[in-house]
Order: sequence, then structure tokens, then C-alpha cells
Amino acid sequence: MKLTTQLFAIAAAAAFTSSVNAGEMADACIAALEADGRDTSGCTCLEEEVTADAALEEEFLTLGEIADPAERYAATSDGAKAAMDKCTR
Repeated sequence: MKLTTQLFAIAAAAAFTSSVNAGEMADACIAALEADGRDTSGCTCLEEEVTADAALEEEFLTLGEIADPAERYAATSDGAKAAMDKCTR
């Protein structure tokens, strides 16, 4: 996996800690990545991928509860990584 995707995965997953109303996941992702000085262009794509799949949605909410970035990334499934790969520029 590209380092960019891994960093996106760590920050984006951390953003998904609250409700899943339309736009809120993307907004949280953007806020988390902007605070880290990272590219936010994949956040809307990632929200679309996650909200289209109930299992991914649940996984991202669970990942968002893991404070340690390395542990969070290690817990990310192949399906979640594929969604992040798709949305990473």
C-alpha cells in the first residue's frame, strides 16, 4: 500500500467517530486531514464508499474509536483498505 493511502487511512478512519448522516463523515474526514496538513480530496469519495456498504460503515465507526494510529491501521480490513485506495489521489 502506498504511504499516502496509509496516512489517509489512519486520518480518515479517525474522523468517523460520530453519526453517519449524509455529509457528516466527509466533513469529519476533511477536518481531520486538514488539521494534519493532508489532502482532503478523497473524503467525499470515501464517505460514498462507506455509506454504500453497511459493513464498511460499521467498521469505520469502530476504527474511529481506536486512538493509536498504528493499531487503527492494523485493524483495517482489506475491504476498507480497497475503499481508501479507490479514493486516495
